[in-house]
Amino acid sequence: MSAPPLKQHIDQREHDPKVVELKVDQDGSPVTLEAGSWFVCFVPGLKKQWWHPFVHKRHKHVFAMRPAEKGKWTLFEPWWHRLLTATITSEQARKFLIWGARGDVLLVREAIPGQGSQIRGWMNCAALASYLLGRPYWVWTPHGLYKLLLREPNVCHIDVSALLESDLDALAAPGTRVVTACPKCSPGAPKPPGAPKPFCMCCGRDLWPDT
Repeated sequence: MSAPPLKQHIDQREHDPKVVELKVDQDGSPVTLEAGSWFVCFVPGLKKQWWHPFVHKRHKHVFAMRPAEKGKWTLFEPWWHRLLTATITSEQARKFLIWGARGDVLLVREAIPGQGSQIRGWMNCAALASYLLGRPYWVWTPHGLYKLLLREPNVCHIDVSALLESDLDALAAPGTRVVTACPKCSPGAPKPPGAPKPFCMCCGRDLWPDT
């Protein structure tokens, strides 16, 4: 049997994932993504657990979420027996934010590539949230992570009541990982008194000098 033409060999190599050249960025990733922001929610439990009396009154659990596209949000929810990541609707996101309003919600910019460590003790919700954000913290409780994040510059404490009054469908900026302007921080909106803040206190959007 005669050998196939040389061109056929070349075509096969071009479509073989094992031999296609893959370029990586400075962090060793095949794609470069901008650092996005997360609404990090420190909340009380929805069901009573035996260990609740031993932790902070309102910060018994932590999860994170952010707008993904119009009408959709990304949820990062560390449960006891699994790590749930899901795309949910804005109406479902509203329910999680109502839960967040019972505790505290911070707007935190993730770190890329991050400084987290895989050697961090047990895999609870606080440790997983810290790892999601690329933080080097060794934390054991949600409240411990909350206190550490509050010490960082540019971390914003969100007014969840005001956030719930905004259009959750419109908070995602198309093609980016940031939050769009809410009615209270959009261009032309009255500026609140006091020193300017790096984030809108309602929706967590970056506030630039021209907004």
